[in-house]
Amino acid sequence: MIIDNLSYVFPSNKTVSIIGHSGCGKSTLLQIISGIIEPDNGTVIIENHTDRLGEIAYMQQKDLLLSWLTVNDNLLLPLKIKNKLNKKSHKEMIEKAKILGIYDYLEFYPKELSGGLKQRVAFLRTILQDSDFILLDEPFASLDAIKRIEIYNWIESLKDYINKSIILVTHDIEEALFLSDQIIVMDSGKDNFKFNIDINTPHPRKTDFIVEDKFIEQKKLLIRKLNEVKSLDR
Repeated sequence: MIIDNLSYVFPSNKTVSIIGHSGCGKSTLLQIISGIIEPDNGTVIIENHTDRLGEIAYMQQKDLLLSWLTVNDNLLLPLKIKNKLNKKSHKEMIEKAKILGIYDYLEFYPKELSGGLKQRVAFLRTILQDSDFILLDEPFASLDAIKRIEIYNWIESLKDYINKSIILVTHDIEEALFLSDQIIVMDSGKDNFKFNIDINTPHPRKTDFIVEDKFIEQKKLLIRKLNEVKSLDR
């Protein structure tokens, strides 16, 4: 994916996190990429074309599960809408549901699920969509720290199965470090991709990664970069 007014190319099959202070435009950027809104200038190019509304999987902060459908039907709905539900896609859903720990809840309704389970269902529904790009807008912000770590581990266990490009907006530095291959520190205003930091630790990552010296040094670096962005806003 190329955003030409930012002169930035999002890498294929990698996870890129975007962090920055509130109001700098992170969520707006995802809406532009998804095609919900159009940019004032510049162009978003995906595989040499600019048509993207409905072509990019987009998970927002709320799970947005349909209350009158079971977990199974919520998961399969995007495939039905796109007429891509078949034995292979259904089998793929079952396999990923087992990895994410939601297989036993396929016949439950959303009201019967905990917050963590709802987010896992919403995440799986998102990655099942036939899209090379997945946009995640602070999807785990409402969960407590323990549930977030569990979901991070599940996401890491799915890396080999997802094989998609993920753009994650988050305020959580540890979340960005744990899940990402690159982290962009975003500032408000023009030319707002201020810093681009590579995270070279191989996937899948284990929970003890967050206490390693390398992780802590990278966290310190990101805090310094965020402070530099904050000073630019003054």
